[in-house]
Amino acid sequence: MKTKKKLMAIGSLLTVGSLLMPTSACMASQTNIALTINADASALDASSKISPYLYGIFLEDINFAVDGGMYAQMIKNGSFEYGMLAKNQGQHNYSLSNKETVTLEVVDGSADGTCLNENNPHYALITNTSDNSEGIGNKGYLEGLALQEGASYKFSAFLKGLDGYTGPVEICVSDKSDNVIAQATIPAVTQEWTKYECTFTSSATVNKTLRIWLKIGNGKIAADMLSLFPEDTYKGRENGIRKDIGEYLEALQPKFLRFPGGCAIEGTSDFNQYSWKASIGNGLTFTINGEETTGDVAARPIGVDIWHSSQSDPYYMTYGLGFYEYFLLCEDLNCLPVPVLNAGMVCPIHSGEGYTYFEEDSEEFKTYVQDALDLVEFCRGDADTKWGAVRIAMGHEEPFELHYIGIGNEQWQDEYYSHFDRFKEAFAQAAEENPDMYGDLELIVANGPASTDRFAWDVIAKNGSDYAGLVDEHYYETPDWFLKNIDRYDSYDRDSVPVFLGEYAAKSNTMEAALAEAAYMTGLEENGDIVKLSCYAPLFGNFKSNQWEPDMIFFSNDSLYGTVNYYVQKMFSNNQGTKVLESTLSEDSQGLYQVSSTGEDGSIIVKLVNVTEEEKAVDITLENGDSLAASANVTVLKAESKDDLNNMMNPDNILPEESTLEVSSQFTYNAPKYSVSVIVIPQA
Repeated sequence: MKTKKKLMAIGSLLTVGSLLMPTSACMASQTNIALTINADASALDASSKISPYLYGIFLEDINFAVDGGMYAQMIKNGSFEYGMLAKNQGQHNYSLSNKETVTLEVVDGSADGTCLNENNPHYALITNTSDNSEGIGNKGYLEGLALQEGASYKFSAFLKGLDGYTGPVEICVSDKSDNVIAQATIPAVTQEWTKYECTFTSSATVNKTLRIWLKIGNGKIAADMLSLFPEDTYKGRENGIRKDIGEYLEALQPKFLRFPGGCAIEGTSDFNQYSWKASIGNGLTFTINGEETTGDVAARPIGVDIWHSSQSDPYYMTYGLGFYEYFLLCEDLNCLPVPVLNAGMVCPIHSGEGYTYFEEDSEEFKTYVQDALDLVEFCRGDADTKWGAVRIAMGHEEPFELHYIGIGNEQWQDEYYSHFDRFKEAFAQAAEENPDMYGDLELIVANGPASTDRFAWDVIAKNGSDYAGLVDEHYYETPDWFLKNIDRYDSYDRDSVPVFLGEYAAKSNTMEAALAEAAYMTGLEENGDIVKLSCYAPLFGNFKSNQWEPDMIFFSNDSLYGTVNYYVQKMFSNNQGTKVLESTLSEDSQGLYQVSSTGEDGSIIVKLVNVTEEEKAVDITLENGDSLAASANVTVLKAESKDDLNNMMNPDNILPEESTLEVSSQFTYNAPKYSVSVIVIPQA
């Protein structure tokens, strides 16, 4: 059992709202609070070590987080593959520039071989019977297209002329008054499928009532895979993510990325389960403009998301941002990938009475196990392996980093743990046969959806501490719960399986919730030897269409903001220590939480969370800190009220403030009311 450093004294507490407050909350402090820190980390044992991967991010395709969100693709249903869940199905989101002379028909070309490939069977037939340039328009996702003045955009499409049409194709973006904002022209089309690309620059900043038009003269063409990207994506990636969203993620300095779910990987049937192989086109090779490609976006079948809500805004997964791109994003963010795969069963929470799973001896279940093994080969295999060759053909010669794989999400049934055992056996056999590829991989086991769940721990008690690499705990609780459970992990068995806190939040985006989360994170850091990874969830919320709140980052088609919860995560992740230092707070410290650590560079990092409505004067004594500098860097997130928050109308209401503070072996820091403070004292 870990010996916990003192975070706060046990004293008389009273609940005000949802925050714990001292009985003297309405009175001025009579004496300063004392915090003593031993800056010497040389004698600390292994229990003081903080996992280098403690703070990360979790991306689930919920709240239109991917298509219509971070994925920079701007055209909705560009493949014409939307189905029964969408209004107008394959024609969903398209309009005609002239209903008298233009027709749009979506056809299935798989029977006669006229489609692009077997994974993308549908395409559009566009006919114009007038002598004017006319065609079809697409308004993009949710809030519509958004263009920035002076910014360049890249359009592409697969086109072929029909019935002898070889004329030009006009691409333009216009508003509802037909004012053209940007335009380009493809001079001529051939009679065979050809991928055409053009770039145009926007003449104005407009974020609503826009449509991108694909127009032809008198004639007929076939069209598929219409695409529009800003040229300036995050890290300049082709088929990449929005630059502004990527920069917000990068600012968090995440140590890992868990993807792509969550419930999204479970589905309510195999119809709407996320498939990592589908997200790379099942490795399909086909020819584009005379060159062979593998796993191209045009070779990826469309999927259905479990979070589908309406026919007007159907939740399809284009897989344009697939596992290949997720691993690239991890490289760009310099973080560890933590993929999660289906355990051969559906989501029990969403399915209700329709809950199903595949029997262990079924061919279907064996496919799920093989998919997990094949993912390792995709990440680590060389050109002599099937899936390693796919990765290399897609453009990534070097292996992708991989250490953990999550098996299932929020499951707790006996059949889940029986399934997990089969995954374990398969990976153990693979490691024996090919230790270089499989030998050091660790599987993450689910534990159910609630803070009180002990399902995985009960199984581990019967099977031993080598049962899994991590236990994935999830819980969404009130701010009061987090404050009352700061010491949750103090008593966890250090010789058992470590913890992955895969999803948590204090059920609000107010300062009250953010403070409770920050206080709780001091406990996570204190127990950074047993809590190996942790991530707030969900990551993204959408201004227009949300299936879940609270969320860490909110976005629209042209803007985004970080919640106060986001800035708490940023402050902790940007200032993570390597070892927890011995520290003690005096007994009058009610409502104040702290954790002190040493950084890789020998700096001292003090995190203070004041959840009360009064400022706290803290007298800090640094023992054995003779080599420290005389000036500290201070970052503070504070609010006037616990109900304050950032929102769409006031996105910068509460932001971290930076300053310096003169320090010595003894100094005083005034922790503002409702605040999170990080004090970093470097080496001299």
